[in-house]
Amino acid sequence: MNFDYHMHTLLSDGANSHEEMILSAIEKGFDEIGFSDHFCIRQRVNWAVTKEGIATLEKKIDEMRKKFGNQINILFGLEVDYFPEMEEELRKTLQQHDFDYVIGSVHFLDDWNFDTDKSRNSEYKPDYLYEWYFTELQKAAKSKLFDYMAHPDLIKKHRIWPDSPKTDLFRETAKVFASSGVAFEVNTSGKDRPCGEFFPGKELLTELFKAGVPVTLGSDSHKAEQIGRHFEEAKNLLHETGYQSLVRFKKRKQISESF
Repeated sequence: MNFDYHMHTLLSDGANSHEEMILSAIEKGFDEIGFSDHFCIRQRVNWAVTKEGIATLEKKIDEMRKKFGNQINILFGLEVDYFPEMEEELRKTLQQHDFDYVIGSVHFLDDWNFDTDKSRNSEYKPDYLYEWYFTELQKAAKSKLFDYMAHPDLIKKHRIWPDSPKTDLFRETAKVFASSGVAFEVNTSGKDRPCGEFFPGKELLTELFKAGVPVTLGSDSHKAEQIGRHFEEAKNLLHETGYQSLVRFKKRKQISESF
C-alpha cells in the first residue's frame, strides 16, 4: 500500500486545499493519505490552527471521506508542537477528537522557532543546540502524547552540523523512543532543505533501527506536487538499514506492513 501521512493544507501553512491534495494523491497512485495540519497550543502563529480550529479540520476530513472515500483512504492526523510545560493541556485537547494519529514535533527551543528563524543560530555552538534539541525531543516522546515523532533531527535543517560525534546522543534518543512506544517518520522533505538529506540522517536512522523503533513515511508536503516526494529513495535507504516494514495508523493504533 502506498501512503503518505505528513501533509499540510490551506488551513495551516499549506498552499492547497484538502481536495487538491487528495486529487494529486489519487493521480500519483496513493492508496491512503493522512492530513496533519499544524497545531501550536502555546503561541499564536499564522501557520497553525487554534484549539477551536481542530474541529474545523475534523469536519473537513469527514467531508472529504464522503466525497472521495471510494477512491482513497483519508486519515485524520495532526502535527502538534510540543511544549513540556503544557503537557496536561495538550492531553486534554487531543482527547476531544477522533484522530487516526498524532505527530509530535519540536520546532521551538523555549520561545525560539529555530525551524524558520535562523537569526539566532550563531548565538550557540552546534553541539549545544543538538543537546538542547534532542533533550526536548526525548521529553516529547516520553510524554506519550504522540503516535510518532516528526523529522527527528530537524535541528540540522539550516546546515547546523555537530562539532563532535553524536552517536551516544542518537542512541539514547532511540532507546527513549523504543521505551515510550512511539514510531518515527522518515521525513523526505529534508532532501529539499538546506541540509540536503532526509530527516533522520543515516546515523540516527541506524540507531533507531537497532533499538527496534517502528518507522513510517511522510513527505511533509505543503504543495500538492510534493506528495510522496523522494519516497522510492527513502524506501531504498530503509531497506539498506534493515527495515522490512512500515507502520500505518488507524484510530491511533499501529499497523505494521511489509514494503
